[in-house]
Amino acid sequence: MSSEHAPYLMLALMVLIALGIIVLGAREKRQQRQAWRIFATRQGWTFSQASDVLEVQGLYREQQLSLLTEKHGTGKGARFVTVLRLELTDALPQELQLETETVGDKFLKLFGKVDEEVGDAALDAALNLRDLSPRARELLLTPSLREPLLRAHRHYHRLCIIAGMLEVAKEGVPTSPEYLEALVAPALALADALHLSTGQALPPHSRRRAQS
Repeated sequence: MSSEHAPYLMLALMVLIALGIIVLGAREKRQQRQAWRIFATRQGWTFSQASDVLEVQGLYREQQLSLLTEKHGTGKGARFVTVLRLELTDALPQELQLETETVGDKFLKLFGKVDEEVGDAALDAALNLRDLSPRARELLLTPSLREPLLRAHRHYHRLCIIAGMLEVAKEGVPTSPEYLEALVAPALALADALHLSTGQALPPHSRRRAQS
């Protein structure tokens, strides 16, 4: 290869690489849209897209549910996460605030700033709790609720219950209906456990299966 042709060959290689990245990115976005659409149809929910935001909306056991993508950060540090928000029944007191304990929370504990605790080592290490009532403390320690709560905490990078709303987040955007089903399962199981903690029967959740 002569030295005079080297710059043109390098430029051509860079163009091919850039085109490859664009093609692969477009293919991944098509897979995401198809997966979310199939997932929504299987559940009897609705799918919509606005720009790069994918969203599924519907009812789960008569409560409003939203599953959507969000972009966090800017520039090279930007990343997409998948967020599930689900309205809850009155299983827990409305004033209770429950969130995943962050590294910052653990750091502040070293300087004496502590959150409320329920007396369970695993729950207290995993969660930042505020406005605990005796009833809420008793419910959180119930084995039928404690285990789904810890399972959801391990599955998502963020978990919170504030003002009667369950919110969880997991990094990335699923590209298959099965991945989406696996992503939402721990949150829905937790919601069921919260509802059952009131001593009531679970409302039905009908699903409409679609050919895919």
